[in-house]
Amino acid sequence: MFIIDFDDTLFDTQEFKQAMVKSLESVGVSRKLFWQTYIEARMLVDGSLSYSFERHARILEKQGFDYNEILRNFNLINIKNFLFLDAIDFLESLKKMDQDLYLLSLGDEFFQKLKVGQCNIEKYFKKVFFLSKNKELAVKEILDENSDSNIFFINDKIEENLKIKNDFPEIEIILRQSSNIPDEEYKSSGIIYFQNLTEIKKYVTDKLK
Repeated sequence: MFIIDFDDTLFDTQEFKQAMVKSLESVGVSRKLFWQTYIEARMLVDGSLSYSFERHARILEKQGFDYNEILRNFNLINIKNFLFLDAIDFLESLKKMDQDLYLLSLGDEFFQKLKVGQCNIEKYFKKVFFLSKNKELAVKEILDENSDSNIFFINDKIEENLKIKNDFPEIEIILRQSSNIPDEEYKSSGIIYFQNLTEIKKYVTDKLK
């Protein structure tokens, strides 16, 4: 059984953000202003992080930009192009091994559903969780419903993985390296990590033989 994160694990979130920056260049939004307003757009009043195109467009509207034009440019981005190139092969390989797959997607529910839906990957998963905060409750729910002895959790974020490892020692934790996290942090985490999904596929295939 596999519990798999979406952003920066199956989906190239960092390149997607760069495409968002470029999409607003034609309407006069500078890179500096984009990132300033992006940070504001993803921070909710309760301190949690949850981004959406609509929230970002509203903030830029206060800076004098046209809300509909901003939103239109964002929506021209072809989201499915940012699924990692080896993601489909990875998911199909796991399904061929007769494994149940669960997807965890953290953030604004509508926005995360938009990204996952356009990537057309829901069909590979037994269940998809769209989460506003931590992933631990979803993991607990999955474990309560399953008795599988081989359970893998694949994610890019070191702190999240360390918490899952501590709370659920029966799960094997695997880090999928993200381009925005230094290699040294992965090395010092003490958790096995790989640069891409193809490497992870080989590792788990050998483990499940």
